[in-house]
Amino acid sequence: MAVIGEKHPVDVRLAEVLGHFYTIRTPLNMEPSLYHLSPSLEMMVVFNFGTPVRFSFGEKKIDERTIGHIGLIGPLRQMMNYELTGGVDLLVLPFIYNGFYRLFSLAVDDFNFEDETAVLKYVDKLENLWKRLSLIADTKKRIAKITAYLLTSILENDKASLGLLEGVSAIHNPAINPVKAIATKEAVSERSIQLRFKKYTGYSPKELIRFLRFKQLLTNLFQYANPQKINWMDLVMRYGYHDQSHLIKDFKYFTGVSPKKFLSLTKDESFCFNRE
Repeated sequence: MAVIGEKHPVDVRLAEVLGHFYTIRTPLNMEPSLYHLSPSLEMMVVFNFGTPVRFSFGEKKIDERTIGHIGLIGPLRQMMNYELTGGVDLLVLPFIYNGFYRLFSLAVDDFNFEDETAVLKYVDKLENLWKRLSLIADTKKRIAKITAYLLTSILENDKASLGLLEGVSAIHNPAINPVKAIATKEAVSERSIQLRFKKYTGYSPKELIRFLRFKQLLTNLFQYANPQKINWMDLVMRYGYHDQSHLIKDFKYFTGVSPKKFLSLTKDESFCFNRE
């Protein structure tokens, strides 16, 4: 299956807001094809200027839910399945850290993409931007247009979020209790740090730590040319899982499927995994 998406770098001034831009364009005669996106905990804004895209999550089959003009998804906790057909034209914005919060000024932990009424509050703010972007066919010019919009619309980091951003490095150090470290530095309670994390990112420090371990595991798995040679017990020990059932539990939590089913989905180029 051919790779039809393209990643584009962001302006350095948006480095703490977006990981990158991602575009997908399909030929008009393309037959329906199923693709998969690995979990990332990111909030995504998807602008669609072409054919609606059907999607589902985890092991659920593709249903009638579609991304029409604007889609808001996240935090992306499970593998996303999406069907591409002819005439798709997507521009995807994967927000990182508190980037989504800085655009909408709404607590991310209150966001529920399953609630259409709640999603409309966000979509309405972007409708005029979608209209302006839809008049631009060239990808680079579209990205330049939306970059200009974000640079004038993204709010500055407020004081309460700065400590969280500065403390992200502690999340990657298994020898440090990140919540305690950040709370001590900010002179607030650990509970306050946990609530701020949920407000600004939509997930807890504990969930982020769990995800980062799982992401390291996936990175390791993709290095195996032959899935039959994967030493699962070695991975259990290497990444600090209690046992194999604990590892499988994380697989099902973040992908919705078993390791065996997951590996079968990654045999061709229909699976997208962000290693950043």
